[in-house]
Amino acid sequence: MAAPKRRSRLWTILVVLVVLALVAGGAYLAFGSRLKGAAGQAAAIQTGTVTSITAVSTVADSGSVAAQQSASVFWKTTGTVAEVLVQPGTHVQAGDILMRVDPLSAPGTVIQAESDLLAAQTALSDLQHPSALSLATAQQAVVTAQDTLTKAQRDLRYAQNPAGQSLRDTVDSTKLAFDTAQADAQLATVSQPVQDYTNAYWLTDYYWKRYQNLKAIYTATPNDQNLTAANNAHNDWQVLADQQAQRQLTFQTDQANKNSAVTTAQKAYNDAVNNLNAALKGPDVAKVAQDQANVDVAKASMADDLDKLAKMQAGGAPNDVKTDQARIQVDQATIDTLDLRAPFAGDVLVVNYQPGDAVSPTQSAVELANRSRYHIDVAVDESEVTNIAVGNLANVTFTSLPTVTLTGTVTLIEPLGQTVQGLVKYTVRVELPNTDPRVLVGMTANVSIVTATVANALAVPLDAVQLDAQGEYVNRVGAAGALERVPVVSGAVQGDLVLVTGNLSPGDKVQLVQAKPTSNGSPFGGGG
Repeated sequence: MAAPKRRSRLWTILVVLVVLALVAGGAYLAFGSRLKGAAGQAAAIQTGTVTSITAVSTVADSGSVAAQQSASVFWKTTGTVAEVLVQPGTHVQAGDILMRVDPLSAPGTVIQAESDLLAAQTALSDLQHPSALSLATAQQAVVTAQDTLTKAQRDLRYAQNPAGQSLRDTVDSTKLAFDTAQADAQLATVSQPVQDYTNAYWLTDYYWKRYQNLKAIYTATPNDQNLTAANNAHNDWQVLADQQAQRQLTFQTDQANKNSAVTTAQKAYNDAVNNLNAALKGPDVAKVAQDQANVDVAKASMADDLDKLAKMQAGGAPNDVKTDQARIQVDQATIDTLDLRAPFAGDVLVVNYQPGDAVSPTQSAVELANRSRYHIDVAVDESEVTNIAVGNLANVTFTSLPTVTLTGTVTLIEPLGQTVQGLVKYTVRVELPNTDPRVLVGMTANVSIVTATVANALAVPLDAVQLDAQGEYVNRVGAAGALERVPVVSGAVQGDLVLVTGNLSPGDKVQLVQAKPTSNGSPFGGGG
């Protein structure tokens, strides 16, 4: 990286003042004679013009062009490169595959992950999408548990109050009949006739479509052969359709009968409850305790079956689903190591592998950069960084591209300085919202940050400002060539001009004084 270039406004002013001081003596001695206004002398005076400019204060430095985002992409597995899908200059999107490893050369862990992934996906599918048979079995288990609980509760009631035995028997039997009728009605929705109807549907539909196709052929090409084929297809379909109608009638009749049985059983149960009027007798303590224990076990068993059914209907227990999903993610991540993917959108700068190369996780496979935006980091001296603010504009030129000039903006001023060769410097980042295709990553950029602008500032040529014991001044040239001393205070240098304050107006002519070399060839004098 090229050494930073810096231009100090204070240093420039000091150099100018020293030069002016050296020439001031001769200029001052000649001052009296110039005031005489001789026409020949006036004609020899070199003059410059007082101007009004917009003064710009800048802080200049240089740095390297850096991309908005860059990365070295490494393999996460070993093996042999099978495909290289990019080359330097290829633009990719985040997630695009850059290279692939031959699966046959992959480590055993990757091959095992493929098997584990299939098992985990199957387990998750079974949890989230249980079969009709699994659901029916779980529902039947709930019904069985309910029956067991009902019997246990009935036995407990018998033990607690034997006096109302007959009435309680009636209540219990009608309740059992009601529960059974409800279960039968539920199971009727997945009965064998329903399954037969469902299984035969696709075959019937197939013969219907076959008949439609042959009918269309006959319509397009009417002849005896096509007509016979269409009629035969219709007859085949009609046989299946009649069978389907019979199956539908069978399971609909079965469901209607079982729903009617539920209504009848519920009425019988309600009547039995209304007629119950049992008397209480002293219970057998041991029997009551045993029956109570049976009830507790039956309740726990039924709660467990209900929980299993609810989880199955909800697509699996949350923890079980998360476990299978985690297994899938881990296995998929392992398998994905066979593909090298772009971590972000950008341009491929370097490709370090070719098909057949052995993969190494320690060697960068691809160098990637997002060059949609560039930035330059410059190190600014502590004496100048306080003049810079986020949002300042900056003019950016390039050492290798003298015709290219871009405009940037200060986006970051790092608050922590770094000591470089005894000087404290702060990193200032300038971002380029627009770039040029000729600008490449790593190029040296010369950055001039605009820190302030002053409109209508007075400026005179550098050679017009003189210095003597009374201070800085310029000689204003009158109409007849007479010289008038005008005290001024110089400021920032703007190219060949220097800002001044004093009793001057734009358009005034001022004398230009050229510094003369001394005997050693230097305007500063001194021995060699």
